[in-house]
Order: sequence, then C-alpha cells, then structure tokens
Amino acid sequence: MTISQISKVLFERDGKVGIIKLNRPEVLNCLDPETLKQLRIHLEAVQAEKRIRTLLICGEGRAFSTGMDLKYAKGKDPKTLQNVNRQGLVETLSYLQNFPKPTIAVIDGFALGGGFELALSCDFRFASKENAVFGFPEIDLGILPTWGGLFLPIDLLGISRAMELVLTGKRINADTAYTMGLVTRVVPHEQLFAEALAFAKNLARKTLFLLQLAKYTMRRSMQANHMERLKLTTLAAELTLSGSEGEKRFQSLLNET
Repeated sequence: MTISQISKVLFERDGKVGIIKLNRPEVLNCLDPETLKQLRIHLEAVQAEKRIRTLLICGEGRAFSTGMDLKYAKGKDPKTLQNVNRQGLVETLSYLQNFPKPTIAVIDGFALGGGFELALSCDFRFASKENAVFGFPEIDLGILPTWGGLFLPIDLLGISRAMELVLTGKRINADTAYTMGLVTRVVPHEQLFAEALAFAKNLARKTLFLLQLAKYTMRRSMQANHMERLKLTTLAAELTLSGSEGEKRFQSLLNET
C-alpha cells in the first residue's frame, strides 16, 4: 500500500485500486479552488497509472463533501466566482464524469451541493445507512447547482424527480436515495468502506481494456439513438476481437475525447 499527500487531498493505492480522500474535515470537505486543483491532479495521476484499474473517492470525517467553500466565495467578485465555477465543472467534475476507469463514491455523511454533484459524477455510489445525507441547498442560497446538478440527476431520475431535488432544495437520506435510484448500495456505517473497497477490488480483477471499453460504450449509448447504439456496440465487438490492435485503437479513441 502506497500513500502520498498533497495537503487538502490524500491519495492511497491499495493494489489495483486508487483511493482519493478529501481531507478538509474541519470544514466538512468543502471545495475551494486549491482543493479542486489537487483533486484534478490526483485524477490525472490515477488515469496515467496503469496499475490502477478502479478508483474510490471518499471524504475524511463526517462529510463526503458539502460542496463549494462559501467562506472562500464570500465577498468575491462575479468574475472570480465564474472562474471557480468553470474550474469546478469543466476542469474537475467534467473530467471525472468522462473518466475512463470505473469510479466509486463512498458517502459516509453529508453530500450536499457540489459534494452531491461530485458523487453523481462517479459511476457508483455506496452510502452509509446511518450517516449519508444528499441534497442541493443552492436554491435557498440564491444560486443553482451548476457543477452538474442541473443535468446529472436527470439521467438517473427523469426530469420531474430531478427537478424536485433542485427546486425544493430538500435533503434525503440513504434509503430514500436508494429507492429513487441515486445510490448503488446502502451499507451500515461500520461496513461501508470495506464493502466499497471489496467491490472496487472485484472490478479491478477484470481486464482494464474491457472495463474501459464497456464503460465507454455504455456511457455514450445513454444519449444515442438506436442506430448510434448499434454502431457503438459493433465497434466494441470489433475492438474486443482485434486483440492488441483493438486496444491500441481504443486508446486512440480515448485520447480524442
């Protein structure tokens, strides 16, 4: 097991599983520009590290993340805040949403605002039955969830239920999130990290090329029409059956996205 630290974000590798941990428990792991920058650095490192096949993202203390650091934002001019929003959505969370390796959010506490958007940017979400809380409080703060909250929930919930979360700002617990389809598994607090890690290790036993190709095909099929889905599936079959040459072609596709 190897560990490295860049102050506000921790990184650890457990075999073929990468683990990124937000490390600002004193402010419920809220996200300021430096934290977003460090998160992006770790994501790029995980992507480049061929030994890592899956990624866990979690938070230190009693929160996954409560989103934008409002103390940092207080008093900032609109241009500065627009730049932070661009950093959060385009440079960090969008990068995670298009991450080629499987990603798992481990939510043991608050996942609010940008923290909820961070969790939704992952492929899977494991939530603590006792502690996980989800919500978009932005509307009551005079803003909107613009790091993905205006579109990510739609794919999981449909437009009406997604709008309910955004427009009411209500908070929901793990069981409700699971019933709605926002959460992959609800696990007792004491077993949460171990179960998420076991899930990640099970995925990491698979061939990295196939993990990435399946994710690439399924993600792009979500917004595709029938003919486009057929083309994507046919391409996946061709690449799978082409051996090392197929892997090279696929890497070229990833580099283009």
